[in-house]
Amino acid sequence: MNRYLLLILHIGSLVLLGFGWVLDILHIQISVHYLNIIDFTLFSEKRSILGMMERLWKDANYWPFTLIFLFGIIVPMVKSGILFYVILTKNPHPKWQRFVNAISKWAMADVFAISIFVAFLGANAMESTTATLQPGFYYFTGYVILSGIVATFCAKNAFK
Repeated sequence: MNRYLLLILHIGSLVLLGFGWVLDILHIQISVHYLNIIDFTLFSEKRSILGMMERLWKDANYWPFTLIFLFGIIVPMVKSGILFYVILTKNPHPKWQRFVNAISKWAMADVFAISIFVAFLGANAMESTTATLQPGFYYFTGYVILSGIVATFCAKNAFK
């Protein structure tokens, strides 16, 4: 595949990543329904990845904060830097290509974790609880997929 096309796709994946970080990824709502007359919302909250991280830090939930920071921020940034190197260098060392291929699998960890959480809440864990995915989730998922495609071509060294 052409280097310039890979570069454009990679930059496009980073745009998706940026939107995935700042747009809401999840909306959780807990309501009370009484005799089909009273409908009262107890809790309604939307969160982005960065918003979740901020809340986790403020609440001293350092372990989940660290996991989201690692797999949602650090892994994509390291992967991006190496992809730029592999795409822009004439003869990149094969170890970097293999590393990008290996690290790509970990970028899906956030998407997987959020999907499980939403599935749990959506499976009527509590009758009055609803969880819906928001645009940020789809942007982040789009980043993971597009970035994975770029990484696959880089790992195969299929440049022209």
